[in-house]
Amino acid sequence: MPTNIEWADLTDNIIRAKGGGWWCQKISEGCKNCYSEKLNQNSFFGGNKQPYSGQPPELVLDTEAIRKWGFQRKPKKHFVSSMTDVFGEWIPRSWQHEMLDGMFVAPKQIFQILTKRPEVMLSSINEWLSNHGLEELPSNIWVGTSIENRRTLEERSQFLTKIPALIRFWSVEPLLEDLGDITQYLNDVQLVIVGGESGPNSRPCHIEWINSIVQQCQSAKTPVFVKQLGANAIFGGQRFKTRHKKGGDIEEFPEYLQVRQFPFDA
Repeated sequence: MPTNIEWADLTDNIIRAKGGGWWCQKISEGCKNCYSEKLNQNSFFGGNKQPYSGQPPELVLDTEAIRKWGFQRKPKKHFVSSMTDVFGEWIPRSWQHEMLDGMFVAPKQIFQILTKRPEVMLSSINEWLSNHGLEELPSNIWVGTSIENRRTLEERSQFLTKIPALIRFWSVEPLLEDLGDITQYLNDVQLVIVGGESGPNSRPCHIEWINSIVQQCQSAKTPVFVKQLGANAIFGGQRFKTRHKKGGDIEEFPEYLQVRQFPFDA
């Protein structure tokens, strides 16, 4: 379905809870104010009111949505499963492979898969590639990991870089602290998306942190996409107020942060 997420055209939530809603398992600091869990708490949005903790409910895979990918003629960027982590430990590996099969036969579409569990992604994708006699993912399958602080940068980037893909990306959102020097990592990724946290009780995101990432990406010639400043943006120690509730209107960004690039102008 169409999405307001700036770096995608569509969201395809191919895994959901049987009877409605979704489910995921919180894993790190970035999950604290999970937007997906909040939507799932609201039956108006189709949620089932279950928290993203404990044991998963019975889940279903939307095989029909996967099948339709191969018949879509107009190229689109698909964010696959924005409401859960398709490489969560609770997802059958056969479902992950069925998803990849569907992407493989839809070369006109770009599929953006984002996980907080790149070690699982690496293992599953390597198995899928081996089963198909392939050495690298097709160029239309982009693989990414979420990074919110220095700890997750160091832990997750090491697995993402081992995935044989033409496009690997980071989603640095919510950015919760200054990542410091990231230059040693930038040769292994082809896109960095960055943004502050949105929603009630948003944790602060300093514009200086975003600018540091942008400057380092530009020096390394790594495409960078500034998604949003966040609902609690800080600049020079003071609140940086925006009319847009998520700080996502690019015209309200400082000019030097008005950057939204994609690899190879995809």
